[in-house]
Amino acid sequence: MILPDVTSSLTNLSLSNPHRILVVGCAYGGISAVLNLLDYSQGKARPSVYPGPDFKGTMSTRGVEVTVIDERDGYFHSVGAPLAHVTPKYTSHMWRRFTHLNELKHENLHFKHGSVKKVDPAAKVAEWCDRSGKMQRQAYDYMVMATGLKRHWPAVPKSGSFEEYQRDGKAFIEKITGNDPTKHEGRRVVVIGAGAVGVEFAAEIRNCYPQIGVTLVHSRAEVLSSEPLPSDVKYRARILLEEEGVDLVLGNRASIAEQPNGQFTVTLANGDVLTADFVIDSTKKGTPTTDVLPDECLNEEKEVMVHQSLVFKDTIPNASSHYGVGDVIAWTGIKRAGSATVMGQAAAQNIFASILNSELEPEAEQHALTELPAWAAVIGLAVGKQCLTYDPTNGMKYGVDVMQAYFGDDLGWAANLKYLGLTDVVEKVNQKIEDVEKVKMVEVGIKPVEATS
Repeated sequence: MILPDVTSSLTNLSLSNPHRILVVGCAYGGISAVLNLLDYSQGKARPSVYPGPDFKGTMSTRGVEVTVIDERDGYFHSVGAPLAHVTPKYTSHMWRRFTHLNELKHENLHFKHGSVKKVDPAAKVAEWCDRSGKMQRQAYDYMVMATGLKRHWPAVPKSGSFEEYQRDGKAFIEKITGNDPTKHEGRRVVVIGAGAVGVEFAAEIRNCYPQIGVTLVHSRAEVLSSEPLPSDVKYRARILLEEEGVDLVLGNRASIAEQPNGQFTVTLANGDVLTADFVIDSTKKGTPTTDVLPDECLNEEKEVMVHQSLVFKDTIPNASSHYGVGDVIAWTGIKRAGSATVMGQAAAQNIFASILNSELEPEAEQHALTELPAWAAVIGLAVGKQCLTYDPTNGMKYGVDVMQAYFGDDLGWAANLKYLGLTDVVEKVNQKIEDVEKVKMVEVGIKPVEATS
């Protein structure tokens, strides 16, 4: 049953309707929360990354209804953006439309394509704008804020639909390549800003188009200068860039001017001038998308303040019904896709624990909430054919073999989909066709070996 939008919080008093959960944003943290909530609502549970309550297959007596509001019509692999926005065959590959994912086809799961404009925690109502510009209202009993950071193109898509994104990606790649392989020799791309995005884009362009010259310009003396990482890790990232053939200009700010002939001049602080066929500015820092929330629940950086259970701090009404996951919250370490995915699972555990607790008799033992620990700075950085990883326990690793082990051939997209258990409608059809072809190709009299043997 789909609940109608409401204008009064009085509907929250109804005990006959399913528990309504609103997930705002459906990237790594949001989709993890959705999938785990669907599992719990059906009496199932995935392996828990951190110790959490064991529901023993218990299902809610009222049931659960999940509504997702997202500006995109699909799940995009932002970790894979440097590959998706440099190599044409990966552009469509990194965006999976929600309507095409088999595991998201549930009668108690609803997707709404639009943007949340205001959250009223006292009334438990979110105001949102759909793609036609019409304002609507969505009531909820629990909310997961998973909108992440507002990042800029090409680090993330600038469009909300799959079709629009395809056009953007194609146009961007044509600017990199000139849309003419015979003219790659002598062509130059300048990337401004050697944060993780700038490093990965510069190395990916150089790796995919070795005849195109790539220069990475950074205002500080070392790459990854703003990341809380040891100096030897930053130095190694620089060496890997040089090994990939990227020209580095460090310790120089740059100003960009487009010329009448379509080229660009990049003027450095030391007076040097570079000429480029295309410039990628990766200096813009991501900002939290929290302006829809009351200021009382945000810190000075506009991040959501949460407890270790991911519940909002007690500075707003109904704080215990509001959860934050991923880049949008104040947390330790470097903001990463893996961290957001783990948080999504923990938030789902805690919401379902709260739902079951609300249905227990007063004297019954309550389910405890999962609490996540503080995390150290960890990074996995793709640098062309190579990868650099670092965590305080295992130290630093790098190389081509590390790339294959950590990211594979698609910057971790296949591994991410497999971990979440997501399959695309089209891929599933193609897989069935491939399976049929494999059967046809088996020689007569030879029994195929099971994969588990």
